Amino acid sequence: MKRLHIIIYSLLMMVMGIKAQTCDLPISIAFESYDAEHLTEQTKQQIVNRLKQMLTQNGVAGDVYYSQFVMVPHISEIDKHILAGPPTKVALNLNVSLEIRELNEGVVLSAYSKDVNGVGNNEAKAYAQAVRQIGTGSSDAKRFIDGARSKIVSYYDRNSVSIMKKAQMLAATQQYDEALYHLMAVPECCNNYDQIAKSAIAIYQLRTDREGQQLLLKAQAIWAAGNNDKAAMQAAAVLVQIDPDAKCYLEASQLLAEIKKKSSAAPWNFEMKKFDALVDIEKQKIEAAKAVGVAYGNNQQAVTTNLVFAK
Repeated sequence: MKRLHIIIYSLLMMVMGIKAQTCDLPISIAFESYDAEHLTEQTKQQIVNRLKQMLTQNGVAGDVYYSQFVMVPHISEIDKHILAGPPTKVALNLNVSLEIRELNEGVVLSAYSKDVNGVGNNEAKAYAQAVRQIGTGSSDAKRFIDGARSKIVSYYDRNSVSIMKKAQMLAATQQYDEALYHLMAVPECCNNYDQIAKSAIAIYQLRTDREGQQLLLKAQAIWAAGNNDKAAMQAAAVLVQIDPDAKCYLEASQLLAEIKKKSSAAPWNFEMKKFDALVDIEKQKIEAAKAVGVAYGNNQQAVTTNLVFAK
């Protein structure tokens, strides 16, 4: 019996490990303001591209602009000398150290360090060659990302209830996009993700209803003011933006039918949106909620003044 318990426990740990390894995490990339000022735009972009490769090769999306968890690179020059030519070349020996931090508390979740060398016809080319030596798929890189992964998942496991409460408070004041930003930052492998998803769908529905009502009111105003072919086209162009799941969809459909009937303009190319019967509606709503959350995050200014976030 004891052996059976050990086997079951081992299998559970294995499943959890696989789940964690395939779990998408919200990690952005940022430079310390000092480094951002002293590195060229070309060099910064080379570093960012390399770090994005490291993230994606280890199961993390590398396209998050602003998040609570951030990878910060520090690159320091150990040695620099000129190699006799012709042509003369620049040789660089650099130390690359990376940290993944939690922004609110400033806690370092995982760290990585590697010395790299680069040789080029000038310093910029030598730097570029050195940056390419950062081991994106190495065992050290994997340990670095995995170390942060487990701590990030644990963080969301501990805080998922408070995140849902915060989202509900934001939704109560119609701050739907910010609410979805916080909910959709929670990785799918967290214990309470099903509840997070339900909360996100509910808030996305509120957003859909409000947006639909605003579009309907706009179309009604256009049609009432003009009541001609030009107004018909303008109002119809607004109505067809309404989501088929919005509460006002039926009323909007009826208005569009009325406008179409009274309009002499031809051809009539305006049709209301319809559900795709072949698509999982719940999954589609989650993806739409994620898109709203990502767009909100990408438009935010960093709350910390000592980091410059990379796109």
